[in-house]
Amino acid sequence: MPSRVENMVQTETGPRHAMQGTYLGTRIEVAAGYDIQTDGWLFHVYLNRSSGETERLSELPTKHQARSLDSAFDQGFELAVEYLTTKRESGSE
Repeated sequence: MPSRVENMVQTETGPRHAMQGTYLGTRIEVAAGYDIQTDGWLFHVYLNRSSGETERLSELPTKHQARSLDSAFDQGFELAVEYLTTKRESGSE
């Protein structure tokens, strides 16, 4: 997991697995589920702002896929950290 993300906790298990953590004051949620057709883990990434606004970083249907649940969480958090860091550096936040 990205070491810059704080307060990480898995919030759901079952058909849908979810983990969340905080980075730069934004709560990141990565939700993943196993897809039997691709034999992989499809995942979505959500950014929950302190203003109450939620932004999805993945498409519907998602094209983000990993070979394991842990990898899905790792990739999802890395995607969110990169996105938030880039926005902060460009002054968009």
